[in-house]
Amino acid sequence: MSAAASDVGAPLSAEARSLRHAVANASDGALARVVAMFDSLPDRREADRLLDAVRPRLRALRPPRPIAMPRLLFLPLDGAIRHPREWRRQDGGLPRSALLVIADAVRAAAPEECVAIEASFAGRSFADLQSVAGAGRALWRLAARVADGLAAPPAWGTTGLSAEDFKACIALAGGVWRHADALWAALAVAREGPPEPLVRELFNGLAPETPQVKQAALETLLLKAAQPGTVAAIAGPSAPGIADRALDRWLEGCTPEVSGADLSAAAEVVEEFLETLVDLEESSPGRRADRRQKLSSLRREVDLACRNAFNEAATTKLLGPLLAAKGPPDNRAIAEMEAAARNLRRLEQAGRQLGGGGAYDATLSRVIGQFGTLCGAGGASLADLARLTEILAGPEAAMRLLDGG
Repeated sequence: MSAAASDVGAPLSAEARSLRHAVANASDGALARVVAMFDSLPDRREADRLLDAVRPRLRALRPPRPIAMPRLLFLPLDGAIRHPREWRRQDGGLPRSALLVIADAVRAAAPEECVAIEASFAGRSFADLQSVAGAGRALWRLAARVADGLAAPPAWGTTGLSAEDFKACIALAGGVWRHADALWAALAVAREGPPEPLVRELFNGLAPETPQVKQAALETLLLKAAQPGTVAAIAGPSAPGIADRALDRWLEGCTPEVSGADLSAAAEVVEEFLETLVDLEESSPGRRADRRQKLSSLRREVDLACRNAFNEAATTKLLGPLLAAKGPPDNRAIAEMEAAARNLRRLEQAGRQLGGGGAYDATLSRVIGQFGTLCGAGGASLADLARLTEILAGPEAAMRLLDGG
């Protein structure tokens, strides 16, 4: 085994561990900047290892990322990518350490076509779904066509994997690429379910493929699906046992990030989680006893995170600026506080559906009570405080503040 191969999955150096700790504890804004810097590197192997600890946060943050050929190539396999230490050939999936080598092998098999595809998305980001769809379909069809003829390239030795591992990886990837058009069609409307006809079309097409290919496609679809339980139930008859494994893996990795630092994002996370939770609780795959227990645990965790985020943000984004102001806040400051209040209300309305309504009542009472003490103190006007109160708690609460003032 080469020196490079021995590094795959090996313990990080003290310096690398320190860097990974810094990345893991970075603020959302700092993390987005770190990712942008890593995306500009010609070789991302070490960068990918440093990002392992924050991948759940990246899925929630969704920072804009430039389209790159390797990432686009494996987009249909996103849910099947494993950490090298977790990957076993018999379990399916792809080890992350193999992705760049496979991408280079595809590029070497059809260099001119790959150059043309890369030119079509130059300067675009993954937020440009039209470019992703157009270039992706061309790339996935090309990769599916060349996959069967690919042999392990010399660089495969740097992954620490065997020639048999390469055969398994390229067979899995080629199988998913053959159906990437149908998978992308379902992914593009995943927040709508995705609709049952698209899921059925995908799995009808996957019928001749191996169980590993079906599971990889399903795991990718579950990452984005608003209704993972329904999707698993639809896929189940055409993929016996596979749907259960894919759904269990999805549940293991379900770690919604709810932070008071970005209220709009936090509200969106909770709203999407609620939709997913209801679907899982009502679908047949979610009624299994162990899954019910896992869902109850997830509900409690997100409920607590939501209440904490609400309390923290009410203090830092409303009371903090008001108490710190040395005079009446300007229009910009008032607009920012009103936006924060609207997002707090949105977060509260979603959070109450998880439970813990008393915690929101207590926080609102504290905040509005503090508004009352600020009236006439030379800071925000009574009208501004009443407007914030109305956004947070409704017109009746605003009238009580005005009457008290």
